[in-house]
Amino acid sequence: MDNVAYPNVTYGSLTSLYQSLDISTILQLERAILHRSLRNFFQALAIFDSFPMSVAVKPAVCLEQISTLLEEYRFREAGAIAARGLSAFCMNSTGDEDHGPAILLRALLAGLDCLTEGSTHGCYASLQEIYDWLINVSVANFTDVQVWAVNLYYYLPTILSPPEGTCQFPDIPLTPLNSSCSGITLLRRHLQHAGRLNEALLLLDTETALLPSKDAEIEAMESLRSSCLEPSNQPLIHIQGTTALKLALVYASLGDDEGYREEMFSAAVALSVPKDSEFYSHLLRTDTWLARLELARARGEGPGAEAWELFADYAAKVGDYRVEAKALTEALENMIRPGSEEAEDVLPENRQRLRERLDELYARLGSSFHRPITRRGDGGEESRGEDVGRQAIMDGQQNSYVLTAGVS
Repeated sequence: MDNVAYPNVTYGSLTSLYQSLDISTILQLERAILHRSLRNFFQALAIFDSFPMSVAVKPAVCLEQISTLLEEYRFREAGAIAARGLSAFCMNSTGDEDHGPAILLRALLAGLDCLTEGSTHGCYASLQEIYDWLINVSVANFTDVQVWAVNLYYYLPTILSPPEGTCQFPDIPLTPLNSSCSGITLLRRHLQHAGRLNEALLLLDTETALLPSKDAEIEAMESLRSSCLEPSNQPLIHIQGTTALKLALVYASLGDDEGYREEMFSAAVALSVPKDSEFYSHLLRTDTWLARLELARARGEGPGAEAWELFADYAAKVGDYRVEAKALTEALENMIRPGSEEAEDVLPENRQRLRERLDELYARLGSSFHRPITRRGDGGEESRGEDVGRQAIMDGQQNSYVLTAGVS
């Protein structure tokens, strides 16, 4: 539809796909995206559930719903939405429209198949498809759909690669020969300069997970925040506040109490607007709690299994299953870490209780490939808790896989 009346401020990063939506749907979708960014998942998913099927399968709605479910680690549900959306797109295709949404849906479906079933072939096919699509696109010409594709291109190998990283994937977009930064960093910087801050924020978490040091992470986050000074239809205060929370977590992991407190104060000032204070309360409380636990660990002051389990209980209560999984993993690791006093003193039944709770959570969320944490003498080999999907490395063929470079 032409001449869509956009909201004054948009939180979504796929606004080019809003052309197929009416203004009422756009406003509801934007509200759901905002709830997701604040980790208010019950509210976000309630909005997605309220859409009629004819709207739910629209690419903009479908992709944002999948993103929300991924944030919660609800892999099985996300896979069903991706399959339904891809089927609807192909069924309604006339051959004239942009095929970008189909590439995104195939990539998401492939990643979710890997996470839930251990199937890796689709991920490699999607990586090749994205590479072929984008390798000759200049940084200045990337659309918002292509930015999403780049994000997936850098995310999928984190599911596939073993810790030592034997898989190799060429950079996209291409970087100059004299550049020391990766393609995703180059693109994020361009998006900032172009005022496309929601898209830059989308890339930030994926980018920082690939950076070689905490200093590099801080530099990337500060760079994005410094771009929030010009007038824009992007939610500048929201981006400043959420970026401050990310910085607080980094400083906490370094044991930098002053840096942590300064960024937490900045986040609270930006996000605790009186009329919206309740709206933002879960995000602030969750990240503050997590940062304090990380700070204590960095300073050698704990925290123990009991503190992490208490955090997991809170996350479960508010439906934040990704945080619950992280907290339970940390609690269980405290109970099995060789040489720790807590590991020696804890009762075997408490270890078993936590292990069963974590396994039940992953099974409920749709991961068939979560490897339980074990220790020597507990009936299994000692291993560090692994994110879902790591055990998808099963047959070794991907270890020598390299994308076909130079294909256009």
